[in-house]
Amino acid sequence: MGRNMSKWTRPAKLTIKGLFICALLASTAWAASGPKISKEVAAPFSAAVKAAQAGNWQEAITQARAAQAVASRTPFDDLEINVLLGQAAINLKDMATATAALEAAADSPANADMDPDDRAELYHNALLLASNAQHWQKVIAYSKVLEPMNKMDDAMDVSVAIAYYNLKDTAHATEYAQKSIAAAKAAGKQPDENALKLVMNSQAQSNPAAAEQTLESLVMQSNSPADWGQLISVAFTAKGMNDPIAMDLYRLSFVTHALKANEAGLAGKLANQLRYYGDAVSILQSAGIGGADLNSAKANSAKEQGSLAAEIAAARKAGGQTALNVAEALYGYGRFADAEALAREAISKGGAKYPGQAQMLLGMSLARQDKFAEAQQAFASVSGSPAMNKVAHLWGIYAQIKGGSAPAPAAAPPPAH
Repeated sequence: MGRNMSKWTRPAKLTIKGLFICALLASTAWAASGPKISKEVAAPFSAAVKAAQAGNWQEAITQARAAQAVASRTPFDDLEINVLLGQAAINLKDMATATAALEAAADSPANADMDPDDRAELYHNALLLASNAQHWQKVIAYSKVLEPMNKMDDAMDVSVAIAYYNLKDTAHATEYAQKSIAAAKAAGKQPDENALKLVMNSQAQSNPAAAEQTLESLVMQSNSPADWGQLISVAFTAKGMNDPIAMDLYRLSFVTHALKANEAGLAGKLANQLRYYGDAVSILQSAGIGGADLNSAKANSAKEQGSLAAEIAAARKAGGQTALNVAEALYGYGRFADAEALAREAISKGGAKYPGQAQMLLGMSLARQDKFAEAQQAFASVSGSPAMNKVAHLWGIYAQIKGGSAPAPAAAPPPAH
């Protein structure tokens, strides 16, 4: 169940909070008895603060640069200037300037005298900016300041996890990813996708069941074809897998856009073998696959559709397996309402070869009609082999996502050992 983690496409979201500019009286200081802006810097710095208070961020930067040009600056001066520069640059969406300024402020020993809340705010923003800039060592260094203050949150934890991952320290990367997931859930939020991927990667070798659970959580959040493809591929190994159940997995791959070209070829062959000619044509054409399989599917499909009305009438008078066979064909042709009706007849008559197959088809037919709440109920009622139950569970997740009622993510995984 390995996953290529070589590229992080979405770093932790940057959330910059608050202004750190202290009140400007005759001079600026964090406390009356604390350090103060030096006399030489006071005039341009005062002008920068006034510009910032007026929301004139470009002028604030200009004046802050003027203050920065004063040769006799003190470390306290530099700290105040950099904090102001960082805030102004953030408001101008100049993240390179903001990163340089707030990293300099965070690296300054002068910040030890700051108000604790302001200092925590500084390191919070510096950490997220450093993460976006891929300054991994700084991310970790800033987290070491925030952790004793109990000021880390889920976004910062995942930033630290990514930093450790990029520094090849997978143990700490997994630890912080787990912290991020737990913190997000405690706050009633969805865990970050990167945190879930990291934990899943760690679990893949030692605890495949936990990795699959984590992957389900990721699918519920991302609904991405790539994540669906990985989750579906695991399900093919479920106990009791057979051709009709495998076809239902391929159908799920098709609707989630997770079906790759080589898989589409296999799915098309299987659909032909099962006489699901409509499915075969749709799947093969969607992947741009021609040749003998598609030609056979098209020929048989044209012949079958010409006799479907008679087959439907006969199925209503026959047993459950016959009704189910025709319902499966109707599903492949996109006649989902008719497939639903015959699937219900098959369920009421009984006698299907594979327990749960008719109920499974009912759920799929409902889902394809956007009847997602009813589909969820149908999938929840499937009772068959472990493979059948697993496929019904995955289709149920699909229906929940499409219906806007995705289930709560799985419980936070246990710490790595």
